[in-house]
Amino acid sequence: MKSNPHTKRLKVQEFAKIQSGVFLTTTPQGEIAYLQIKDLLAETPEKTVSRIPYSPKLEKYFLQNGDVLFAGKGTSNLCRVVDFEAPAIASTTFYIIRIYDGDILPDYLCWYLSQPKTLATIKAGQVGTGTPLIRKQLLENLEIAIPDMKTQQQIVELAKLQQKEVELLKAITEKRNLITNQLIMNKLK
Repeated sequence: MKSNPHTKRLKVQEFAKIQSGVFLTTTPQGEIAYLQIKDLLAETPEKTVSRIPYSPKLEKYFLQNGDVLFAGKGTSNLCRVVDFEAPAIASTTFYIIRIYDGDILPDYLCWYLSQPKTLATIKAGQVGTGTPLIRKQLLENLEIAIPDMKTQQQIVELAKLQQKEVELLKAITEKRNLITNQLIMNKLK
């Protein structure tokens, strides 16, 4: 892709609000999903997610579709865009980035935050040794390159295709290993 002269650079706090997840006690009988990193790493988080009981006080913490979850604690720095059907709340492991500027796609922001150069900048500002922590202020002041909407959409689509390629190559490798192992076992009989 060629350089886009219409790309602007904004700090996250100029186009989004960032808030921390909340600490809550889980219970198997809860009706609200309580998201932790392990859930977003799972292929079916709706089945593995912890639960919390409903309380009207929790409604202000409900995630909205399009919110960007960024792991601010630990070493994963996982980033996901919320697209859940059921009500969910993020644990304290996450920062919730809610974009209020309609010119920025949540999927683009998540892609940008996941880039090695961006992660290197973020990791350079982490504090703590046991469980590294990213301060909210670091994310708020992080400068993001924001191209026009069409370019953002193209980047997001390309990123999805790249992810699909990774998944397909993994599946091909697994199938090839199965076939090779079966051929070897057949020779041993």
